[in-house]
Formats: sequence, structure tokens, C-alpha cells
Amino acid sequence: MPAAAPLQVAPGVHRVSVPLPFPPREVAAWLLEDGAGHTLVDTGIDTPPARGALRDGAERLGVTPATLRHVVLTHAHIDHYGLAGPVRAWSGARVCMHEREEALIRAFVDDWPAERHRAAEEFRAHGVPDGVVPELIAATDRIHAQYEDFRPDDLLAGERGDLPGGGGWEWLLTPGHSPGHVSVYHPERRILIAGDHVLPRISPNIGADRYVPDPLSEYLASLARLRDLPVELVLPSHGEPFADLAARVDDIVAHHHERNEQLLALLERPRSAYELALLVFPDLPADTRLHALRETLAHLAYLERAARVVREGERGALTPARYTRCPLPR
Repeated sequence: MPAAAPLQVAPGVHRVSVPLPFPPREVAAWLLEDGAGHTLVDTGIDTPPARGALRDGAERLGVTPATLRHVVLTHAHIDHYGLAGPVRAWSGARVCMHEREEALIRAFVDDWPAERHRAAEEFRAHGVPDGVVPELIAATDRIHAQYEDFRPDDLLAGERGDLPGGGGWEWLLTPGHSPGHVSVYHPERRILIAGDHVLPRISPNIGADRYVPDPLSEYLASLARLRDLPVELVLPSHGEPFADLAARVDDIVAHHHERNEQLLALLERPRSAYELALLVFPDLPADTRLHALRETLAHLAYLERAARVVREGERGALTPARYTRCPLPR
């Protein structure tokens, strides 16, 4: 099937649809043009169909190795940065991501062989039965196998700055879905390339693990900072562009508070994180169950920080940690 034609969503801003071999089945790569050349925001995953779609979209838009100067990665999930290496090899463009994201990838990729045993211990400490632990480790192995030893050329630091490539674009640190996630913003044109931070139909996965202990607190805080930003057009990585940023942020925040209340209601007796994950997300395959556990842990960490739940038992103990509700103050 031929790749879909690039879509111009605003003057000099083009959406290239890159197919994915898993839901949600496509991701947007954004090409920004000005008089001096092109900047690419995200690349897609490294598969033959994805390479073909990105190459075809670039050719239709007149992108050449000489004109593509910068690649900006919103975050280092494989569906967003998998093609960064091949694109750099083709064009010589400089690739950048936030330094927090690069630190995560170095720990996640470089240290995995040594961390693998400790990850199994942590699964057990969260209540995963011994017979299920190998399934979750295998699911984690499949994720690691997709990553190459890719190093960006430039690192973004701080919370906001000018985007490499200029043109009046800025980057904003918007952690939560990933600790070094950045969104791309044009203050004068009021356009926000939101990456996976704000999606139009689904709530991005916010998952805790040994690398990111309390992502939901960071996510809700960064949503609050973003909510009232002057924006007229939001360009998400998955799904169609939309206009009302504040309303969508409110919907996502409400969803997370509802999930918090759902977990609290399930804690009429002490339960482990894995027990709660199965109650909230039943009948999932191992790969998806891994994300369900991480999302449940993110909510429990948030509730623990807010003194709404307490954890009994320490991670790594032979008896899995269990969570109970804290009594509300009178």
C-alpha cells in the first residue's frame, strides 16, 4: 500500500504519517520548513514500511540531505526515535533530545543485562506470581531488543529554550509520559506539537518503574503548566490535530483522578500492585500487562505521596508489598 501523502496543517508545517506494527498503528513525523531548510520532529519506528513512508513523505516535500538540518526527538520511545539513526546517516542532520531522556535511555539500554535479575525481584515484590514473572521479563526483553546504541548529537537542558533550526519555534519540557519528553511550541503562531503529552482520544500511558518512580505527579504538574498556554492548534503524535487544549487537558486530568478513586475503592482490603492491576485491567497479554502494572504503580506512587494510601512491606522483601487506604482526616 503506498504511503499517505503528507498533510500541510499550517504554512510550513507538514504531517507525515508513519505506520506502526502495533496499536495505534501510526505516528506523526512533523516537518517544519523555513527559508534555510527543514527540521524534522520525531522519525517513527525503524521498520521497512516506516522507512518507506518517511522517505516518500520527505521526497514529496522536497526534503534533501542538504536541506534537512535538525531532527528533534520529543522522547525516546521506539515509535518516535527508532529512525533517528538512519535519518542522520542519510542527511547528516544533527539529532537532539532532552538530557533527562538521554539519561533514561542510557540506564534502560546500557544497564539492562545487569538490571534484568533485579527487575524480576521487583516484579515479585509488587505481587507478581513466580509463574508469571518470566512472562513479564520476556515482555521487557522484547522492548529492549528494539533499541540500538543510538547517541544524540545535542542535548537540551532546562525547562524551555529555542528549538534547533530556529524559525521562532521553542521546546518545552513536558515530563510524565517520559521524564525528558518535550513539546514544540511556536508562541506567535500559537501552534503546539504535543508529542505524546496530550492526545485527542486516549490518555497517554503514565507508568512507574525502577527508572521513574513518580511520573504521575510530574505529568499532572506539567499539564497544569501547559493548560493555559496560548494555543490555537494542537498537533499530537497519534490522532488528528485539534483546537481546544485546555478542554482536553481537563479531560485527561479528570481521567487520572477517576482512576485514583477507582484504586482507592478497590483498597477495601490490602492488595498488591499486581492484584490491583489485574482488577483494573483484566485479561491482558503479557506485553500489555507489563504496561498495566507500571500504570498502576504510577497511581499508587501518586496516592502514597498524597498520603491517601500507605505501603506495607518494602520492595525486595519476600512478602509482596501491599497497599491500604489511609483514613481521611477529620
